[in-house]
Amino acid sequence: MATDKYSNIGKDGIVKEGIFNRFPILESVTLGDNYWNNPRHNKLMIIAESNYLNDNVDSVFKNPVTWYQGEASIIKQLLKDQEKKVSTWKYYRTFSKLCKVMNEVANTHCKSVYEEAVFYNYFLRPASVKGTDRSFKKDCEPLDRDVAGTALCGAIDILNPDIVIFASKYAYDEFKDYLGYSDNTNIRFVSEYKYLELAKYNRKIRIDYVNHPAARGYYNNWYKSENGKQKFECLLKEYWLRNP
Repeated sequence: MATDKYSNIGKDGIVKEGIFNRFPILESVTLGDNYWNNPRHNKLMIIAESNYLNDNVDSVFKNPVTWYQGEASIIKQLLKDQEKKVSTWKYYRTFSKLCKVMNEVANTHCKSVYEEAVFYNYFLRPASVKGTDRSFKKDCEPLDRDVAGTALCGAIDILNPDIVIFASKYAYDEFKDYLGYSDNTNIRFVSEYKYLELAKYNRKIRIDYVNHPAARGYYNNWYKSENGKQKFECLLKEYWLRNP
């Protein structure tokens, strides 16, 4: 079951039993104590795009209505069977590139991003795999957008981060769009300055994106693109690091 503080997100609404009660393995709000307690840095959320499952897996994950609102036992069994692929409590070699920059900026020693930050997948339904395409864009439906937006707003409301960085421009754009049409009154996106206004805390949170560390191509390359490693480092130094 989801921890109590997340259990009511989406409950009796878009997902009857609550989003994180339905997907306990996908409770991607993974973080260690250093998120709150490390005096070297502020509170950081890193948002990836989604997990993915191959086509030879039970196709129940391909139907958003079934996934979010169908028989829960079927979904939980599939997630249990695929736990090694969908759990965020594991080491991701790709995201070790983020850890390397975090360690350089704040003199930390993380091997997984959730040791010093929140690590979270924005979309809570796995993407399908089409050739080499593992992105969620080809799979995304309106219900995915509503569940993802509701879940992240709930997590931000609880965790009160100082900066939110997406490692997916697509997920970043989708979240901005969600805030534009949702009836959430606590979080407002101010596009001109790239920050979120949180009414509950009467404060602003910086929000931005960087390229996925494994992105290919000249314009998306982690090391060469202006939205890659250099941008991530600058965001950390300005909004995450304390007393630089």
